[in-house]
Amino acid sequence: MSLTIGILEGGAVAPQFAAHFTSFTESFRRFLAPNDDGPNLRPYRCYAGEFPDSGEACDGWLITGSAASVRDDDGWIADLEAFTRTASETRPLVGICFGHQLVAQAFGGTVGKAAGWGVGVHGHDITGSGAPSRRLNLLASHQDQVMTPPPGAEVLGGSDFCPIGVMLVGANVLSIQNHPEMTKVFATDLYAHRREIIGADVADRALASLEQPTNEADVRTWILDFLDRQ
Repeated sequence: MSLTIGILEGGAVAPQFAAHFTSFTESFRRFLAPNDDGPNLRPYRCYAGEFPDSGEACDGWLITGSAASVRDDDGWIADLEAFTRTASETRPLVGICFGHQLVAQAFGGTVGKAAGWGVGVHGHDITGSGAPSRRLNLLASHQDQVMTPPPGAEVLGGSDFCPIGVMLVGANVLSIQNHPEMTKVFATDLYAHRREIIGADVADRALASLEQPTNEADVRTWILDFLDRQ
């Protein structure tokens, strides 16, 4: 695949998780190109002030997750919002978790804290068109979430816990709250490390939920098709 996707990184990988992957770009490379036959990925460390020269520097864009909150008063977050608006005028763009929330905020939606932690396998019922399944079961790890969608956005689906879980903003922007790139091995380590922060009961339920099937492969195809619309 000759497609070049710019990966707009929202953070660095914490040292305790470096055995799983060394950057968010590496995590998405494993997800989008598991057999080395996917798109070329070009990383940009937005969290460190590293941005593309223009919105047309790549064929498409993907905003990763982050330990940061889009509600933080950091200059790079405002810069990423501005780039998102500009880049999506001419290129497809996908936001994941933090990226989903940033998309919402960039286009006039609101983001706030959920009623607790969203962790484990979460199912989002899909009511809009275009998704690969009527229910997306994916791994979750978030405390913030979209509270109101941007004006004109199409909410494709969600859950009681996270009503705005998947959305389209115009023709060029797709965003998903949960993590199709996350593996269950990594999730097991992540939830264990955050047990005290998340709460023991919530962490235990999240770990138990990992026995459920998930449909990352369907979402991979959906994202690749969305990004490859030249």
